Amino acid sequence: MVDDQTPLTGHGLVLVRGSAAASARWVRRGLAAVRVCPLQGWTGVCLAEARARAVAPYDVGLEILAARHVPTRHRPAIGLFVIDGCAVVTVQTRGWRLEQRWLVWEPGVGVRRTPDLPALPAALVVDVAGARSRTTPAEVTEHFADPGGEPLDVLVGLMRLLGLPGEDLLREGADESHVRVDPSPRSIAAFDALVAEESAHRAEQDL
Repeated sequence: MVDDQTPLTGHGLVLVRGSAAASARWVRRGLAAVRVCPLQGWTGVCLAEARARAVAPYDVGLEILAARHVPTRHRPAIGLFVIDGCAVVTVQTRGWRLEQRWLVWEPGVGVRRTPDLPALPAALVVDVAGARSRTTPAEVTEHFADPGGEPLDVLVGLMRLLGLPGEDLLREGADESHVRVDPSPRSIAAFDALVAEESAHRAEQDL
């Protein structure tokens, strides 16, 4: 069983393609401070702070990182998170058309239906990870079929099944040896202004 010593930032890791330097330019346009970590075949992106810089309720770092769209040149991308006591896996495929798919596993339940989020099939997980020579979609499906265990164990088990790097980053977060990238004030201000505008519009409609 994985020793779940939860870091202050929580358990969350996004694996993207491309160099760490190129990834730094992309994440600077986001809402959360992160650390970018070169890995074999991937770049890992972890939170540097638990809270995002946007106004509430958009200040939950893990949720913001999980929902962040990855640009074409950095896809495919795989996200692994523990959010609200569940194991969450996201995939964004290569290509111009962006579609983020989600798998949510809940202890005692197993894979949970998420009608508002496009489902993530096991075959796509294997293909995006480039793991056809290591495992099969059936093995991934079987891995998530067991409702027992802890979310972090489930995510680490998936990483080992797929041969993905970054287990230590998911378990422990990224330390100060990895490059920290803070979001640009312009990106945060633009997002907050958009949220305020949408809130005002909803208020007008409710009158």
